[in-house]
Amino acid sequence: MVKLDEETRKALLLFNRRAEAAESEAVEDKRLAKAAKAKDDAARALKKAQDAGAEADVIAEADTAYRAALKTWQDLRDGVEPEEPEEPANESEEPANESEEPANESEEPANESSESTESNDDKQSSDSE
Repeated sequence: MVKLDEETRKALLLFNRRAEAAESEAVEDKRLAKAAKAKDDAARALKKAQDAGAEADVIAEADTAYRAALKTWQDLRDGVEPEEPEEPANESEEPANESEEPANESEEPANESSESTESNDDKQSSDSE
C-alpha cells in the first residue's frame, strides 16, 4: 500500500466527492430529460385526441396521463422525488387488476358456503318428508 500524506488524502476525498456529485447530476439530468419527453408526448397525445374528436373517456385518459407526466416532470425539476412512477398509465392499470383478484377469490368461498348450506337445507327437507 502506498502511504499518502494528509493533504493528498484530503485532495483525493474531495476529488471523489466531486466525481460522485457530477455522476449523480448526470443521472438526474437524464431522468429530467426523460420526464420532459414523456410530458411532451402525453401533451401531443392529448391534443391529438381532442382534435380528432375522440370519445370523452379517451380524452379523459389522455388528460390523466398528461397531468401525471407533468407532475413527475415538475417534481424532478424541483428536486423532489416523484411519488408516481414515471409511466403512470401503464402502472396504474396493473394494481387495479391485482386488487380485483382478491375480491373474486373472497367471493368464491362465500358462494361455496352458500351452496353447501343450500344442499344441507335440501337434505334436511328431504329427511323430514
